[in-house]
Amino acid sequence: MVLQSAEQTVAQRNLPEELRPEFTALYSEGRQNSVLHAMRAGLMALRLGRADLAKETFDQAIREVEALQEGTEQAQRAKSKFVGEREKWFKGESYERAALYFYRGILFLGDHDYGNAAACFKRAQLQDITSEEESGFAGDWTSCELGLALASTWNGVPSDATAARQRADKFQSKQGEVPWPTPQTNTLLVVEVGKAPIKYRGGNQGEQLRYLEEAPQIQQIRVSTPTFKVTSAPAENLFFQATTRGDRQVDFFLRDKASFKEDTSNATVGLAAAAVVASQSERSGIAAGVLGLAAIGTAIASAVSDPSADIRAWDNLPHSIYLLNLNLPNPDMPLQIEALDQAGNVVNTMTVNDVKISTPTDAKKLNVLFLRIKTP
Repeated sequence: MVLQSAEQTVAQRNLPEELRPEFTALYSEGRQNSVLHAMRAGLMALRLGRADLAKETFDQAIREVEALQEGTEQAQRAKSKFVGEREKWFKGESYERAALYFYRGILFLGDHDYGNAAACFKRAQLQDITSEEESGFAGDWTSCELGLALASTWNGVPSDATAARQRADKFQSKQGEVPWPTPQTNTLLVVEVGKAPIKYRGGNQGEQLRYLEEAPQIQQIRVSTPTFKVTSAPAENLFFQATTRGDRQVDFFLRDKASFKEDTSNATVGLAAAAVVASQSERSGIAAGVLGLAAIGTAIASAVSDPSADIRAWDNLPHSIYLLNLNLPNPDMPLQIEALDQAGNVVNTMTVNDVKISTPTDAKKLNVLFLRIKTP
């Protein structure tokens, strides 16, 4: 009944075909996976040029993430040895939450709402911080400092733009040289490349969250016009961000759950063996029965304890994000966009006609261009 109602709502909204599965899941699965589906749907909508739907779903995800971080009921459930992490309401890992605020910040830039854009980029850096951060890797999204610098420049606060660059220059996450905004910047080109980090489980009980990388061939983006060329390294590498977070608070709970499961499993074997030995004695029937019941009890406890890591993922994120700040004499002028490999060879090209433009072009306002380049 719930699924049917969700399908009817999606049909009534006349959503693009590509978005219908995620919106149907968003409307039908309840709060457990609502943030996950809102994240996926928002990014798909942005890539389709539907900024309206992207804002709607990203805003929903942000509200839920903020509520989940403030709530205590789900935190207590996470600590329970008998509740699997994947049964919690999904709020994403720190890099996924940071990406959520980053994309919302880009949309605010497209709306020329520079104050809210700056707030989102700052919030993204806060989401990037975990309880046991690896030294030097807390709040180190270069893309967010770039976005903050651009928003601050257009908002008339150059000191904030300068401070953003000074912070970014110290980041160990830096992937190479990127063009920074200037007072003359009138166009932001956002380019996505590659596939998201792949989550999988490790450890004896699957209690460790690990990542696989599918590194893209594309290592640089070059933008050309008849009068200039600009080349940029990635502003962000999401695999790097996912794997330099250190221990999460939940990791301590998962290790405790895994230890409990192993201990109860070993105890089950010991109690069962003791029950067998006791049953061979003529006067130990009661003892054998007690030991047998104890073995059954610990076996049940071991079976229902779930230490496995949650591998639900915002899996349509890119591997790399490029931000190119441009000063174009005419916002409508043609742009040639080339994707380069590590050796500088061109492996893919696009033109401005392929670019999704989030706002109408206006020489007196910041123009935001957004595209995704397919990897060979």
